[in-house]
Amino acid sequence: MSLSQTSISALFDRAIAVAKKGWGNTHPNPMVGALIVENGEVISEGFHSASGQAHAEVEAFKALGRTPSTDASIVISLEPCSTHGKTPPCTNAILNSGIQSVYVAGLDPNPKHAGNGIEILREKGLDVELADSETQQRAARLNFIFNHNMQTGRPLIALKLAESANGKLADESGRPSRVTESEARADMMKWRRLFPSICVGSGTVLSDNPELTARLPDATFCPTRLVVDSDLSTFDPKVSDRTLYTDEFAGRTRVLTTPIGLKKNARFSRAKQLGISLIETEVCPRGRVPALCFPSILSELGLNGIYCEGGAKLAESMMEEGLADYLFRYRSPKEFLGPRALASPIAKSIRLRDALELELGSDHLTHGFL
Repeated sequence: MSLSQTSISALFDRAIAVAKKGWGNTHPNPMVGALIVENGEVISEGFHSASGQAHAEVEAFKALGRTPSTDASIVISLEPCSTHGKTPPCTNAILNSGIQSVYVAGLDPNPKHAGNGIEILREKGLDVELADSETQQRAARLNFIFNHNMQTGRPLIALKLAESANGKLADESGRPSRVTESEARADMMKWRRLFPSICVGSGTVLSDNPELTARLPDATFCPTRLVVDSDLSTFDPKVSDRTLYTDEFAGRTRVLTTPIGLKKNARFSRAKQLGISLIETEVCPRGRVPALCFPSILSELGLNGIYCEGGAKLAESMMEEGLADYLFRYRSPKEFLGPRALASPIAKSIRLRDALELELGSDHLTHGFL
């Protein structure tokens, strides 16, 4: 059955919404949603819930619990996979279902696979329609971490900054300042939930004692937490136990340090007593963990993206080395005018590609590609 353009547009919207049910759970796979439609009505839905689990198309067929009618269609937020991985190719599931009409919101971002799934189905006589360019862009944006990884072979590195109206990160360097309000802070939790890892510098751990968890209404989630601490200052005997080294998620915390830090015997011993995993890196001329080590470390840890949330120095290093791929920039209407206010390391005039804007109460978010 051929669907009208008005109907298919709404169905693509629904498929993308269903895909979001896998938010943060599918890494290193993409989020995907699938709908089975009969007589213009959605009769079954499915989404990819986690890596290694059944894909969205298979879940939709399973939820239907019967053979689709001869005029049924399937609407998918992403081109069906066409190769064997942890699960069989979804093109097989579609062909075996007897469905003849397939609507695809976006292409596979892997250059080696893009269009293959569609071509296989068309060669078997199925009618396959690809969404318009605007819908394709929305479908791709949903999986921007996965897409970047597929297209570049590197993990996506995102920076998050919360700034005052006059471009300051804190009222005083080294002391925590409340920059944004509740709506913006809740939005940050949503992004923490999406990314498989989160990162801060030692200064943020010392000044803010952050949890670095995604505290959502229904549950608390902890990504892999990375701390950049070149001299293990966060383990100094004079520093009280930091939350992310002692809470229930401490096993998900890793600390990047240098040979300088590993020679600090008291600090090194304390890290080991707390059971925190240390990752040794090289040391840059300024005595810091070199930003250039990040992509390889993330890859070794099996992480395809990271949300770098704290530290002007960390953000500055990422920008200087050209490693930052994406920026979340929260802007508050308040101003920090003190003589020791900490300036943002990123120029206000910087332009983002494919930028998205969002009002969050009195605060404003701009996010996009660098």
